[in-house]
Amino acid sequence: MASSYNTAMFKFLRQKKPERQLHYEEKKYSFGVLVLVFMMTIVLFTLGQRAFADLSDGIPRIKYPYAEIQALPEQKEFDNFQRNTLSKLQNRKRELESKIRVTRQEYDTSLLENIAQENKRLYGSEDLLRGEFAGSSEELVEVNTLLAAAEKKSKSLWEAVKEARKPIIEKHRWEVRIRQAKVFAWEALFWIPFLALSLLWHTRSKRKESKWEIVSLSSLVAASILGVQSFGIFLWSWIPRMFLEWLWEILRATILTRVVGYYLIMALVIFIFGGLIVFIHRRITDPVRGGKKKIRQGLCPTCSYPLNLSDVYCGGCGKQLKKKCSSCKKEGYTWQTACVHCGKN
Repeated sequence: MASSYNTAMFKFLRQKKPERQLHYEEKKYSFGVLVLVFMMTIVLFTLGQRAFADLSDGIPRIKYPYAEIQALPEQKEFDNFQRNTLSKLQNRKRELESKIRVTRQEYDTSLLENIAQENKRLYGSEDLLRGEFAGSSEELVEVNTLLAAAEKKSKSLWEAVKEARKPIIEKHRWEVRIRQAKVFAWEALFWIPFLALSLLWHTRSKRKESKWEIVSLSSLVAASILGVQSFGIFLWSWIPRMFLEWLWEILRATILTRVVGYYLIMALVIFIFGGLIVFIHRRITDPVRGGKKKIRQGLCPTCSYPLNLSDVYCGGCGKQLKKKCSSCKKEGYTWQTACVHCGKN
């Protein structure tokens, strides 16, 4: 009815014939009502999230197989090597570097004492400190050589650990995917009926132009968001990680793919913001909305001539403004949906 009314108004505003009539009817919601509807949408979405959490908690979570990984011979060998060899070499390197730094500071202090001709030395003679510095430096070189070999062996052991872990991790991933599929199935039993009922309610409300239309729209929006979220999480859990990594590497590989990506982003920006601009422009320049606004201001919806200076026909454009009611035969504006005298259509 609303669309046919808008069409009739558009034709009335475009036609010059006086027999065309305008029926005034407009849905307008106050800012407070829109705020309450938004809050209602948030509350419905929050309750849906709480329902999702309860459904998810009802399915046992898959624990990460730490015990199985730690029991691997390759993992044990790697841990022992890290603890008994690599860590000790790293600690010894830090100790030598600290000792060399302190010895250099002591040597500088000893030189200043020598220049000042101090008899009592805090750290000994320069020759003694140079010997300590040289010995620590030689040992540090040896430790660095051993540490480089240990780090190389550590990398080799780690590669073996990763190969040994693969079957366990892959099994864990499949268990997680199966659990997520079960969670999605339980969530679908909640959001699919919610979405279907909300869609049916909103469709019927819109068709009947019910006062509950905006409330049903709030319910439909909340149900749609819950459905998209549930399906998105399920889809993400089943997309192979290798595929995502491969896709990311392709996007980063060449300048051409990056440029294509920029084009896609630009097209998306143009589509979103351009559509918003077109929508706002149409709302502002829509002759139907303009006609309604002029009526509220007491003006002719076609030419803006004051209605209080006109009678049956507009004094500016000559269009018919009033007609007689078929029931009480009293005059009223042509855009009224009901007679103001008898209340009949």
